[in-house]
Formats: sequence, structure tokens, C-alpha cells
Amino acid sequence: MDKTRCARAPQLQSIADAASAYRLIYRRLDALLRGRAEVAELAVPACPAWTIRQTVAHLAGIAQDIVCLNMQGKGSDSWTLDQTSRLGEHSTDELLDLWGQMIDPVTARLTQAPQASASQLVFDTLTHEHDIRGALREPGDRTGDPTYEVALGFLTTMGDLIIRHAELPALQLTTSTLRSVQLGDPDGACGQLALDISDLEALRALGGRRSVRQLLALPWQGDPTPLLPAFTDQLPAFTNNGIRPPSDDLLE
Repeated sequence: MDKTRCARAPQLQSIADAASAYRLIYRRLDALLRGRAEVAELAVPACPAWTIRQTVAHLAGIAQDIVCLNMQGKGSDSWTLDQTSRLGEHSTDELLDLWGQMIDPVTARLTQAPQASASQLVFDTLTHEHDIRGALREPGDRTGDPTYEVALGFLTTMGDLIIRHAELPALQLTTSTLRSVQLGDPDGACGQLALDISDLEALRALGGRRSVRQLLALPWQGDPTPLLPAFTDQLPAFTNNGIRPPSDDLLE
């Protein structure tokens, strides 16, 4: 049997699922960080310019901007800098309180947002949860978590569009949550690759948290070199330069 026939197309999860996942990540980070002032200024290896407190300021700032419809320049360096600057004097607990007050208004806004935007919010928030956990060396759940379905649904839907647009080799991606999904056209002239990895590794690899060396070291079936522009050129361009492989390896 042709294995590509067993793979399904990427699929975005519902806005209701995205809202539930967003709430779940907030609750987990609140439980993880509340009352731990001693960790607030720890550097976050995945976001070298930020401490844990600044990362939470970014998350609380995103919530504020969504509620206020301040989405011009979404994802850009200036947009995120404004968030960390205007909330930079708050403690982590104060930021968690502020973010918590925004949860209901944010999820209400999501009902009016495109499905992809709701899933993108979950992807970004889950990514930063694991950035923070990496700083604390407290990994938490790395597979089978309902938030992965939403975040990976966004990443694979976006990846499928990028690969098709750039006419890059197709990729059959398998994780425990996704099962097998088809990114790109398997009948195209560029060929077909396959990759079977964990949910966490898919989140980190497709989400800009793995260096080129780490990407090449994944357990590919086929030569991934022709697909690298999806990570290094096409994805950054698609995300306002917001998702790009780091120069150095990130070990988690």
C-alpha cells in the first residue's frame, strides 16, 4: 500500500477547541509560576533576550492587544517589544493576574476571529509555555496533550501552504497526536519525504525552536536538504520573520 494514501490533509481545530486549549495553557502557567518570584529573572534559552517575567509580559500583552484590537504589526519585533516595555515593571504574579483577567475577553474575541488566528494564538502560547519550562528545567507534558492538536493543526496547515507555494518536496509527518498528515503535493516532481517524531519535537521543529543542524539530524526518510528553504526562507517570510531557526542548538 502507498503510505501517502494513509495520510490525511492538515486540519485546523475549531475555535471552541482553540479557546479551551488557550485557557488550559494559562492555567498550567499560572500553577507553574505563581508565588515563585525567585525564578522571575531567569533567562529563557529559547528567547535569549527575555527572562521568564518578560516572556509572561509578552503573553499578557498579547491578550491585551487582542482585546483592544491592537493587531497592526502582529508578530513583529516592534509589536512584541511594546508588550514587554509597557508591562516591564510588573511582577510575574501581577502579570499572571492581568493575563487571567483577559482570558474571558480574549476567548470572546476568538469567536469573531479567523479559525487560523485562533489556532495561531494557541501555537504561540504553547511554544512559550515550553520555552519557560525549558528555563526552569521542568518539562511537563510532551505528548498526548489536547493543546498539541490545536497548535500542530496550525503549523501543519501553514506548512502545507508554504511547501505547495514554493513547490518544495512533500512531507508526510507523523506524531502521536496528528497521526499522519500530508504537507505538500506527493505527486509533485520534487519527491516525498517522511518524518516520524514526537508531538513536542514537531512543535519545536516546525515552530522555529530547532537549529538547521538539529533539523537535519531528525530521523528523516529521504534527504531533507531540498526542504530546508521551508524553514529558513519561506516560513520566516510567511510569519513577518517571526519564526526562524536559531543559530545555536536548543537542548531541552
